[in-house]
Parts: sequence; structure tokens; C-alpha cells
Amino acid sequence: MLPSALTRLFSAPALPAGLQPLLVTELFLPTGRLIACDPVAFSQPQPFRQTCPPGYYPVYVHVMPEEDRIAYAEMRLREAPVSRWELAVTAQQDPASLGSDELFGYPVSAGLGCFMDYATLAQIDQHDADLQAELGDEYISYYDDYVDGLLYSADGSHQHYVLQPYPDKENNVAVFQSGYGDGVYATYVGLDDQNQPVKFVTEFIDADNA
Repeated sequence: MLPSALTRLFSAPALPAGLQPLLVTELFLPTGRLIACDPVAFSQPQPFRQTCPPGYYPVYVHVMPEEDRIAYAEMRLREAPVSRWELAVTAQQDPASLGSDELFGYPVSAGLGCFMDYATLAQIDQHDADLQAELGDEYISYYDDYVDGLLYSADGSHQHYVLQPYPDKENNVAVFQSGYGDGVYATYVGLDDQNQPVKFVTEFIDADNA
């Protein structure tokens, strides 16, 4: 079953009312194959079956002002109304196999979610390997030795951040805190009347039942 709050809030071209939208970055999608996952505790994440044209797309987080927590993360392909929604799934996932109260989502164990291109995943793995080689026995984890210092820096904590492991490459990762923290979170794709993707939205908190 599709979340009623998501379809109500994100079907229109305008940014949803009642939430505080924050622009995270223009996400670089060189292949158009989008991944949503925990950016530091993933296990071989796969891109969604629903693809989009390669390019740069804005990523927003939508904060519930009364709780100051991110309820939704949105990657917007274009300004157009959504005619229908469906669960964003990988090639290995079959929505027909789900029960009425089941969904496919990604597990979060670091309190973070992200959007990135499938090609960027290899760069994250390589950057982690580079850190291990550089730090040697002092290496703890990718989160502790890299991500933590960006999200919780000396100038204060951040609800979202952009990882760009190699400054000379455009590949980037839009990282954001995942609602109340760890859990399993589904992503949905909004389609126009020609069944072309308009936006991808991950729901961390159901705004109607928070």
C-alpha cells in the first residue's frame, strides 16, 4: 500500500507545504541508475529498476519543523505532476511477492540514508580502501574516519551533507539523517501520465502519523 501522506505531499510539481525543504545538492547521475542506501553500512546495494536520463538532479530533504527531523528525501527529475506512484525496486525485487503490509526498503544501521549513482558506488569503495591504506592500524571504519567528521564537524552537526570522495571527479553522494534513526525505509517513484519518472522519494517518517 502506498503511503497516503507521500502521495498527498509529493504528487504536485511544487514543493510540499507543511514541511521545510532544504536543498542538499545537485546529484550527478552519469548512468541514470539510482541507488538509495545507508551510505556507510551498505551491503552490495543495487540500483533501482526504474532509471532516468543521465544528468544532474536536485536532491531535497523535507524536515518536520515541530520535530526538526527529516521525514522525506526527494530527488527531483523535473517539474511535472505525478499521475501515479509505485515502489522503487531493484531487478531482484518483485512487488507482486509482497503482502499487503510488506514493502521493499533499505536497512539503516548508521542513522543515515543517501542517494547516489550506481557508478559512484565503486568510488566509495575505492576511497574507503585508500583510507585504510593511508591510516593503517589507526583505521577504524569509513564512518569514523571520514563521514563522522563531515556530519559532526567543529562548526556544528548537520542533518545532511554531500560526500565527494575525489574532488577531481564529479561523482557525489547526497547523505541525510534518516528520520528517527535506524530501520528499514522504502523509496517510491512518481510517474507522469506517460509512465516516465518525475521524482524519487524516500519516506523516513509518515507525516500524517508522526
